[in-house]
Formats: sequence, structure tokens, C-alpha cells
Amino acid sequence: MAEATTPDPEVATTATGGGTNLLLQNLFNGVVFGLLLALASVGLSLIYGTTALSNFAHGEMVTFGAVLTWFLATPQPVTVPLVPVEFHIGLPLIPAALLAIAISAALGWVQDKVVWSQLRRRRVGLVQQMIVSIGLSLALVNFIQWWIGGRPVRLTTSIDPRVQYGPISVGNVTLISMAIAITALLGVAFFLQRTRLGRATRAVSDNPALASASGIKVDSIIRIVWVMAAGLAALGGILLALYQQGFSFDDGTRLLLMMFAAVTLGGLGHPYGALVGSLVIGIVAEVSTVWLPPDLKFATALGILIIVLLVRPQGILGKAERVG
Repeated sequence: MAEATTPDPEVATTATGGGTNLLLQNLFNGVVFGLLLALASVGLSLIYGTTALSNFAHGEMVTFGAVLTWFLATPQPVTVPLVPVEFHIGLPLIPAALLAIAISAALGWVQDKVVWSQLRRRRVGLVQQMIVSIGLSLALVNFIQWWIGGRPVRLTTSIDPRVQYGPISVGNVTLISMAIAITALLGVAFFLQRTRLGRATRAVSDNPALASASGIKVDSIIRIVWVMAAGLAALGGILLALYQQGFSFDDGTRLLLMMFAAVTLGGLGHPYGALVGSLVIGIVAEVSTVWLPPDLKFATALGILIIVLLVRPQGILGKAERVG
């Protein structure tokens, strides 16, 4: 197994600092974090919209994308759990990331085929399914920790050069990550609005029984959603690992609460709401550090969630009939 490396503190600060105006810099950082968080949150929202399942294992799919990319891009000897052979892969970062996303999407297909479709067929209740997802989450996070160890690791060893745009300092990798995230989110929007499968997905999300009566193969649509959600989660994990200059085995677990907050804030089962909720969570979390200790930034974001839900219980873009 390749030895995990702890990110250099000087390098790690490049993900968040550098601007001459602290408020504008943190506002920009919040938008970046919100976009990357949205990649995972949109998939979580699609799963909830089509199955009504709160998938607690979704956070581990975020970590899994980063882990697979690290494994495929690491030039030194690495091992696969349960396989007593060392590998020297060392792919370039982009092919490694694309292959990791493809494998993660395939894992989403396997999850639904082996686990979730069987539970749906047996009419297992949503509470029991949620408990299964919690168990799967615990199993995956311990598996990942056993694989890469408990210390943070990095996808690259190079330092991301930063460019000054007025009062804001931006790294080249950050700009590329933003472009990729925006492109992926626009692709999801195009899929949902302009394609036949996307319209079928929205129909299943609105009313599965009516969609089935209309001739839509609900199980096939749900499987496509699981594949999309796993691929988006992997992409989000890779970009977050690059943006934060490293990742740990439990990053997905710690991000899961933020994902649920974004999905709830935007409106349960509403993919566009998940995007809006993610941006709100990201901006509030980062901007709050201007006045409050950084340790409280996620608590501040959750406080905003509570306030918004007190005023609008269905969320920002949710429908009132979804509540209850």
C-alpha cells in the first residue's frame, strides 16, 4: 500500500486564502464549495425523489471517487484490499479520474441491482432501507480506512499556482474544477429537461404509480438514477480532493450532513433545489468565517437551514404538498 502523505500546511492554505478582500474572497470560496457540494447533493436528491430513500451511504461514494483516483494515479506500489499483489499503475490524473468515475457509476448500478431493487421488490419499508444504508455507510467507511489508512492523502504533489483577479486570489485548479462542476450540472439539467429519459425521471419523481401506469419502466429509471448519482458523487469527491489539496477516509461522512442540509434546504426530491441549497450552504459556511471562528462555519450553515425551514417548511424550491 502506498504510504499516505499528510498535506503540507502551506499548500493546504491555498484552497481558501490569498485575496486582498477577505469578504469577497470568502464569498468566492463559498460559491466554489457550493458548486462542488452540489455535484453530490443533486444525486442524493434524485435518489430521494425517485425512491423516497435517504441514502446515508452516499457520502462514501464521494470519498470512493477520490480514493479510486488516488489508487489509479499513484506511481508508487499500491495494494488492493484482499489481493496480495502490489500494483504500479501511475495513470495521468485525467484518465485516472475518468476511469474512477466510470467504476463508481458501475458500482451505483451494482448497488441498485444487488441491494436496493431487491428490497423494493420485497416491499421493505423506507425506515428499514434507511437502516440498511447506514450499515452500508459504516461498512464502506471502515473499508476505505483499512485501504488508505487514517491520515490525509493527496491526489497530486504539485502546488496549485494562484492568480490575482482584483481582490480575489484563485488557483488554476479551482477555476478548472468550477468549469467542470458547472458543465456537469448543466448536463444534468439538460438531461432532465430535454431528454426522454430525463422527462421519465421527473415523472417517476412526481408520481411513481402514475408513471408506471403510463408505461414508464420505473425500476429502469431508478437504476439510471443510481448510476448518475454515483458518478456525480465520485466527480464531486475528486474535485473536492483537488480543491482542498487532499482528502481523508471520512471526508464523505463529514460532508453527508451538509449534503442532507442542502437537499432539505432546496426542497426534498428537487434536483434544482439541491443546487440552490448547496450554494446557500457553501456561501453561508465560508462567509460566516469573516466574523465567527472557522470551527463554527458548518454550524452557522445548519442554523440558516433551521431559520429557512421555519419560514418555508417545504424548502426554497420544494412544493408544499411534499411536507408531511
